[in-house]
Amino acid sequence: MGTRYEDQPPELWAGPESLDPTPVWKQFLLIGLLLLGAIALVVGVSAVAVAPLLVAPPALVPGDRLVLPGSYVRAIGAPPYDVVPPLVDEAHRLWLGRVSATEVVAIRAIWAPRPGEPECPVGVGVFGGAIGYVASCERTAGRVFTFDAQGGSRDGASRGLDRYLVSVGDDRVIVNLGRLIVSEVRVPASPTP
Repeated sequence: MGTRYEDQPPELWAGPESLDPTPVWKQFLLIGLLLLGAIALVVGVSAVAVAPLLVAPPALVPGDRLVLPGSYVRAIGAPPYDVVPPLVDEAHRLWLGRVSATEVVAIRAIWAPRPGEPECPVGVGVFGGAIGYVASCERTAGRVFTFDAQGGSRDGASRGLDRYLVSVGDDRVIVNLGRLIVSEVRVPASPTP
């Protein structure tokens, strides 16, 4: 037997019903519906992505992003702005402060000496004329912890303050409440014998 179709016996030939393709209009309809679905998905994702740029601050938009007016960021060395309910719930309460001309931080207003331990409230403090933060853990850890303006420990705490991811624009500040930057626990190295 050869490999040309003329050489194949008739019993191996496909019947005419197998050659009847799906009507072209059904193929166009299927492709059109798939394209419309893809376009709707792209439009939906785009709307969520640009929402912080379209809303009037202050507002909480999908994706746990808090949009605040630029006026909430105070001058360098000024006390940070306390972002409280109803803008955010108590678990996401934060301090918004300017550390330098190019750096703005959003410090979470609750902290624990170690992850999983009871949390303590974080307030603002002044240390030698510089703004910093104080975690009042008298009831849970038996002491008060102090931190610099960036949230780093000033008194040997095992870890710094937790921060949120911040983006600063011309007229607004966007705090991503879904991106908590958890400070790592520092463990002292063992002395070498």
